[in-house]
Amino acid sequence: MGNYLTSTGTKPEEHVHVKPATRSTNGKGRPDIKLQDLPEDVLCSILSKLPAKEVVRTSVLASEWRSLWTACPKLSFNGAHTHGVKQHAQVFVDRVNAVLRKHRGKLVEGLEVKFMFESKLVHHLDNWIRFAISSGTKKLAFDLAPSSNLLRPGYHYTFPFHLLDKESLSCLHFLQLSFVCFKPPSHFAGLPNLRKLDLYLLKGTTRQDLENILGNCCKLECLSLVRCHLNDELRVVQPLSHLHYLKVVYCEITKIEFHAASLSTFVYDGTYIPIALRHASKLENAKISFRGAVFQHAVASLLSGLPDVQNLTLDVLILRLETRWALNSPRVFSQLRHVQIMLMISYEDHDKILYIVSFLRVAPLIERLEVHFNGTSTMWFANEGPSRREIPPCEYTHLKNLRVSGFRGARGQVEFLMHIVENAPAIQVVTVDTTQRLTDAWDPDEVKPELNSDALDMVRGPLLDRLPVGAKLLLS
Repeated sequence: MGNYLTSTGTKPEEHVHVKPATRSTNGKGRPDIKLQDLPEDVLCSILSKLPAKEVVRTSVLASEWRSLWTACPKLSFNGAHTHGVKQHAQVFVDRVNAVLRKHRGKLVEGLEVKFMFESKLVHHLDNWIRFAISSGTKKLAFDLAPSSNLLRPGYHYTFPFHLLDKESLSCLHFLQLSFVCFKPPSHFAGLPNLRKLDLYLLKGTTRQDLENILGNCCKLECLSLVRCHLNDELRVVQPLSHLHYLKVVYCEITKIEFHAASLSTFVYDGTYIPIALRHASKLENAKISFRGAVFQHAVASLLSGLPDVQNLTLDVLILRLETRWALNSPRVFSQLRHVQIMLMISYEDHDKILYIVSFLRVAPLIERLEVHFNGTSTMWFANEGPSRREIPPCEYTHLKNLRVSGFRGARGQVEFLMHIVENAPAIQVVTVDTTQRLTDAWDPDEVKPELNSDALDMVRGPLLDRLPVGAKLLLS
């Protein structure tokens, strides 16, 4: 290789000169080549893997490295803890400006700024976005959320769409904004190469604003919306053929509707609303947390909106149950294999626990089922509810693994376990756990009734009598 290396950042006929290695050798007689002997583009590539603070520290290693940090293509500034101290806030702004001046005219792949917003900073924020535009930035992240006591109307930064030209719109691949007014102009042409959009605490953004943006992001792969209150539907009619990750959490919306054929992961946490992802035939994982829902209504909604999901986690807080064995639907989950159901059982619904089997009737291919109960202390040995003999015949031919936690010996829980084991000829493992997985992690020191062994004794013998030969029963 000699004293030259071909640089990936140059034309084929160009070469980057490497300083000749010293004649010193290591213990094996080989030339002792030092780190500073590497080409500058290789050093910059190495430094780009380090946090910005560590990159700056390398300037003390050698005089030749004093300005090498300015070639770092990713800049990240965190001044979130300087709010309220005027001189400290000004120091942060001055430092950001000084670093950006050092990088002027250079390619900067990423610019991240975390700062508690104040109206007097608008001028600086606009200038930093101008810098990002001129530097061909691919990733732009502005986290401007103030402390909670400063959340008041009108106190937020308006994203300057007017500063973006056609070239800068094409450069952006990742846009992350927090506590920003995000209102595109009516003629906005979209972000044609945007891959990831992460929005948190949007202000003043309407359903139409989001539709205009998302409908023109044809290469979007990941979309995350957290605390973005539309008080309206979140609906995108245009196909988002590259979208594979969608997250909607704590947003005040009335419906979700997307056309995303490549979607593989969907996360929702909020009030019970209709969800329609009917074109998501490749949906592998869905984690749904509903607040205030009837269990059967939630299942029916997901059956209509996510019929092709393969792995489902359903968490229903403030749950209500209906007294019906089957859902009034001709459809079934066509690919569902693994289900995890987390239920908050109220005192009024102790006598309806067995009715959760209505879910199994529309999921014929389930191989692994987990049901995690969370309820009041009155759930211990509650003796209300129907018998499994009242359930119409049904066989769960694919079910191999069943796990129940939060077991309290309630009649509905016992009947549920017996019903499953009696109708699952391929069952291999049954686990019954008295631990409440939903609450024990929150308060591990909570005093729990010493009734674990009594509850397990109720099902040990009956389950062993009904399990197929070779199947395992795990009790804890």
